Order: sequence, then C-alpha cells, then structure tokens
Amino acid sequence: MWEWEEELLEECRILLADVSLQPLSFDVWQWLPDSDGGYSVRGVYAMLTAQDTQYDGQVADLIWDKQVPLKVYIFAWRLLRDCLSTKSNFEARGMIGSEACLCMSGCGLVEDARHLFLACSWFGSIWPLLQS
Repeated sequence: MWEWEEELLEECRILLADVSLQPLSFDVWQWLPDSDGGYSVRGVYAMLTAQDTQYDGQVADLIWDKQVPLKVYIFAWRLLRDCLSTKSNFEARGMIGSEACLCMSGCGLVEDARHLFLACSWFGSIWPLLQS
C-alpha cells in the first residue's frame, strides 16, 4: 500500500476500534457521531474534516450544494483529503524523485494542492477569475 493508503487504513482501524461482535445478538445500525443517532453523509463529512483541519462554511456549502455535478463533489473531496495528482503526492508514492516536485509554473516551490490553489502566484491568480 502507498503511504496515504496506510493512513486511511489507520483511520478506518481507529473508527472500528470500539466495534465488538456478539454471536447471539441481532445486528443494529447506529451512527453515534450525529446527535439524532442517524447516519448522514454531512455527518461523516463533519466528523472527518474535524479530525485534521477546519474548513470554513463556504467550502462545506460548495461540496454539499445539490446543484454541483458529481465530478465536482469528488474533486472537492479529493482536494480536502489531499488525494489529488500533485507532484508532491507522486513523490510520496515513489513515482518521481524529489528533484521533480517543483511547480510547473516555474515559481520554484513544491507542487502540492495548497500551493496550486492558494500560494502559487501564477495558478493562484486564475482561481478568482473562475469564481465570477
């Protein structure tokens, strides 16, 4: 497994740590993180994002907007989980060397999701234009 897959597996192990199976009892679905006891995708999203970094309400509204196409949901989810195909992720998986991790804009910094969407002077200037 890749390093990021091992991290996800460890998250799964932690989530399942309190699960105990009883041979003579009936199975019951119960989702404890939601206050009403019911499972919701929004509840899972809130739980997962609360573990690492807090995102503002605008990001959550974008991801859960009913008018957004599925591919946008998936892209946003991968962006928040740092699972996009960036050079830093390729280097972490051993697909490229550390010398090949620099941003293609020529700014001289490592290409990761945060850099591409927020910090890069060249790519960062494009995103505000797309919001209009």
